[in-house]
Amino acid sequence: MPKEFEKRPKSLVMKAKRPTGDAVKSAQLNILEGALNEQQLAAVTTDEPCALVLAGAGSGKTRVITYRVAYLLAQGVRPGNILLATFTNKAARMMLHRVEDLTNVPQKRIVGGTFHHIGHIFLRKYADLLGYSRDFTIIDEQDARQLMKVVRKEAPVNFTQKLFPSARLLLKMHSLSINTGQSLDELLVYRFPQFARFIDEIGRVITAYIERKLKRNLMDFDDLLTCFLRVLTEHADAAQAISGRFQHVLVDEYQDTNLVQAQTIKALSAEHGRVFVVGDDAQSIYSFRGANFENIRNFTDDYPNAKLFKLETNYRSTPQILELANEIMRGVPEEFRKLLRAVRSPAERPSVLVCHDAEEQAQFVAEQVLSLREEGIPLPEIGVLYRNHRNSLELELALSRAGIPYEIRGGLRFIEQAHVKDVVAFLSVLANPRDEVAFSRVLDMCEQVGSKTIARIFEKVMPASEPLKEFIKDGAPALARGAGRKSLEALAELFRKLDAMRKEGAGPSDLIRQVVEDFYDAHLLRTYENYAERREDLEQLAIYSQKYRSLRSFLTEVALNQGFTVAEAFAEDAAEEGRVSLSTIHQAKGLEWSAVFVTQMVDGNLPHRMCLNDPSQLEEERRLFYVAVTRAQRHLYLSYPQNTDTRDYLAFNRPSRFLQELPHTAYAHFVVEFSEDDGGSGD
Repeated sequence: MPKEFEKRPKSLVMKAKRPTGDAVKSAQLNILEGALNEQQLAAVTTDEPCALVLAGAGSGKTRVITYRVAYLLAQGVRPGNILLATFTNKAARMMLHRVEDLTNVPQKRIVGGTFHHIGHIFLRKYADLLGYSRDFTIIDEQDARQLMKVVRKEAPVNFTQKLFPSARLLLKMHSLSINTGQSLDELLVYRFPQFARFIDEIGRVITAYIERKLKRNLMDFDDLLTCFLRVLTEHADAAQAISGRFQHVLVDEYQDTNLVQAQTIKALSAEHGRVFVVGDDAQSIYSFRGANFENIRNFTDDYPNAKLFKLETNYRSTPQILELANEIMRGVPEEFRKLLRAVRSPAERPSVLVCHDAEEQAQFVAEQVLSLREEGIPLPEIGVLYRNHRNSLELELALSRAGIPYEIRGGLRFIEQAHVKDVVAFLSVLANPRDEVAFSRVLDMCEQVGSKTIARIFEKVMPASEPLKEFIKDGAPALARGAGRKSLEALAELFRKLDAMRKEGAGPSDLIRQVVEDFYDAHLLRTYENYAERREDLEQLAIYSQKYRSLRSFLTEVALNQGFTVAEAFAEDAAEEGRVSLSTIHQAKGLEWSAVFVTQMVDGNLPHRMCLNDPSQLEEERRLFYVAVTRAQRHLYLSYPQNTDTRDYLAFNRPSRFLQELPHTAYAHFVVEFSEDDGGSGD
């Protein structure tokens, strides 16, 4: 909660000569009453063995779970009998450090951390029950991918005839199957239909990966969860010893748990039945990672004696912002509905702004950021949010042109994303075939072409006066065999076509689309699980590049324009003033800013077009909108462009259905117009 609302209580442990019995409890209760509001206090001090605390945005969720641990210690529960599960080790350390301040109990005496961390602790003692030795090695994502590459290469699959998933994608399939409880068949049909016909081959590769890990005594991150759950469910003596150690199990961000984590919590509490979970069903937005929204909604079914608590006092936002947030979630079932109430004083209504196109929207954001800065709001107190990173391109350009330093939170700038850099590399080779960095990147995308083959290719073509022509016509693909040769032949044919198109006057946008259609689309499909979103990013890049007549001017813009990198010219100012935050809504969860812009509020973007026909996904998109809105403390701007310039025509955008559902009294409506003389200002 904001510092102005935070109460600093005394320690729950009496350092002087202590009274006993009722006097101690009365003193402790007085301290808690001074630190917590009525709803928080009821949750923290409950005697019910099972509790579900539904914590609305900005309502002090972390405070409640921290004080619950402190309260249990003050009631005489031993530190070693408490287990605190969080989603980041940083969150656990922060909570336990605060508990130590409150109780003088060293935080190391309480078992706390991520589910992976907790699983690791006990697998070091019980891994031999599963066929591992206790000195197993944990492999990170990169090592897991390398191992999967090995077993994939050994698979009896003709990679020249089948578009088979990459090692990265095979790992993603395996992980999602584990964490969602879906069979591989179901997963392929619903999430990866392009590979459904290869179910048998994919299953064999994944099985080989699992067997290889066990043989080599390796565990990946998913194994830390699944193997721990197996110990708890398949080995009664071990399960009783582990579960019997903990009298209280507390879980933070319960709405983000997956199936394995929810089952682990149930198994850990089997001996005593004391579970205290905190979360917000309205902020469940990570199903693409395997999080199961139903875990929090079904908590009272899984634990029939659980008591439900609600935290509805919001310490973050103004009443006007909360009015709009409450309207977004009006359709939530009564049992879970939370009506957020503000502590802050009333202020201006949120604004809905209609812009002509994405560039005008970006210009509005830049000018309004400068206006807010003049009003005394520091740049780090301003956040610009969007559904996908492809929505950031025009924003990055507009902020840079205005000299406004910014950072991309939790992600890369648009042009720095791997798939965007991949496609730009093709154009860089076309413009300058001696660019070995770009050429290597392109050759790396060829199936079964390794570093030795790339070195032989460079030895052959780089001494030539025209390296690209040498690559195309002089048999460089013959330096590889099998799948590698076919892939290089396809690449040579693509460059032959691109070279001809360029000579005929094709612009960057046509070249980009040709690269994607003839070559990169297949690479994208077999490499990334979010193929559709990345494909849309590349179309956005093609649309943006339409304004450049020549390939050279486009590549110069990519390399030098401040829209793609924070200019050194204002680096010193940025160090003093900080930066505006640009972020996807997913990455913004848990953060807050004084002023928040939510851009591209267009049907098909938020909600995403792929969610429109799936009621459960559509509701998750609604929750995503709710998360965006509740990041704002004082100022909230919701904007959308009326038009999008596509490949063949000018498209008219419909405002997001979530905007259309809001009552007009919940916001102020503006149409943004700029004059040609001075860049104008919004009306």
